[in-house]
Amino acid sequence: MSEHTRETTKISDLPQKLIDEILSRVTMISLRRLRYDFKRLKDLLKDPIFIKKQIANARSTRKYHVLVVLKYRVYSMCSYINEIAMNDAPLFKRGIKLNDPYHNNLEVDLSQAFHCEGILLCTTKSNMFVVWNMFTGQSKWVEQQTQCQIDDVYALGYVYKELCHGYKILKFRDSYHKELEIYEFSSNSWRNLDAFSPEGYLKSRGVSLKGDVYWLFERINQGNEYSLLSFDFWTETLQCLCVPFQWKEGRHDTIALSAVREEHLSLLYQREATQKMEIWITNEIETTSVSWKRFLTVDFKPHPHMFSRDMSFFIDEEKKIAVCCEKDQEDRIFNKVYIVGEDEYKVSRGFGFFDYRGYNSCPTMFGYVPRLV
Repeated sequence: MSEHTRETTKISDLPQKLIDEILSRVTMISLRRLRYDFKRLKDLLKDPIFIKKQIANARSTRKYHVLVVLKYRVYSMCSYINEIAMNDAPLFKRGIKLNDPYHNNLEVDLSQAFHCEGILLCTTKSNMFVVWNMFTGQSKWVEQQTQCQIDDVYALGYVYKELCHGYKILKFRDSYHKELEIYEFSSNSWRNLDAFSPEGYLKSRGVSLKGDVYWLFERINQGNEYSLLSFDFWTETLQCLCVPFQWKEGRHDTIALSAVREEHLSLLYQREATQKMEIWITNEIETTSVSWKRFLTVDFKPHPHMFSRDMSFFIDEEKKIAVCCEKDQEDRIFNKVYIVGEDEYKVSRGFGFFDYRGYNSCPTMFGYVPRLV
């Protein structure tokens, strides 16, 4: 009687290039389970080429999540919106929170948190910045150079050409946002930044894209025109770029920015006079110019509604819809979700989160790919 022997090949026996390619196609959730047992993975997580492959794979396979920040916690938006199909179960079913060890371990207020490719930058009551990876739970606490003021604006970014180098924090100070400060993680130090800042006002929340930061901006020395204000963390300069519409006087016009799969910017503009809403997507962003294409036009006349300036939104390119969220404008109790397209309009019943702490913060929504570093 012949005896058959079956040989088993371990992943460590494969060629190194093949191992790297296989791991680049494994989801972040699975990699999180492997990272403590597989030594090669620890090195790969510091490799910019591997990270870029992971991000590309997440986009192509739709391992891409929509999250919403509601004051003190982060939730998976797919728990509430069945219309946007996700391949995975919600990342954070019951919401996740961050506690401040420097202030009686109280929960950190996340309502004004800035999102940069899987990382949240938050301020705390103890006058600290905290950079928080929601997926791994890792955090870094940074003491501010100056006392935090209610009208300060801050952002997190990096030099896109050096994906794995240390992040930087940008902070605008005073009511006109003329004083700038930079914190570099590589040196763990603050410094004042002498950069030209145009006259005007920031009109939207900041959005991170490929390391740089963007805001919608109203220039008061150019006939009150809207523009796109960018900050380049490589040159550490501010630049005004064009927007795809002409400004018309409307005191309550709504404008907002969002990122599209970490590849493009999207801009929402709703006119008070007509309640018509337009959404545009960038084709290409250069140092001194930007080109746009129209993504969606929605007429709200059949269902009159004007979004507040604190709203946030996310677009699904394949379904050609926009998912918008804000606090209910009538009773200020529920956070509502609006799903709009050229041929459809739907309003959810709301998240059902009562703002029992007495704050009137609005939800912030953004696309998210888990990061292990």
